[in-house]
Amino acid sequence: MPVYDLNRGINKPVEFKGLVGSNIYFLVAGIGLVFALFVTCYLAGVPLVLTVLLTFLAGGGMWAGVFALNRRFGEHGLMKAAARRSSPRYITNRHSRLFQRLNQDPPGRA
Repeated sequence: MPVYDLNRGINKPVEFKGLVGSNIYFLVAGIGLVFALFVTCYLAGVPLVLTVLLTFLAGGGMWAGVFALNRRFGEHGLMKAAARRSSPRYITNRHSRLFQRLNQDPPGRA
């Protein structure tokens, strides 16, 4: 009689074939875009062999790109990299009032 460990995945990220976290959503979005590319090319009258070839090339590139992002950044690293790019390198202060108020007691404190 097999015994199953029910608590195995608690507090662990969702994983699909090595992809973790939000990278799964990037993969799903990429598959949707590749499907839209196939439908667009097919309805535009592009020859079927060229459409299938283009679809496989775009799908393979997207698949490899998402897995490369997963290897490079991990589960939360892509969000951390985006936050790092959007934060300023330096904080400048042109008024001395900020530093003058540091030595004063905050209001309401006796």
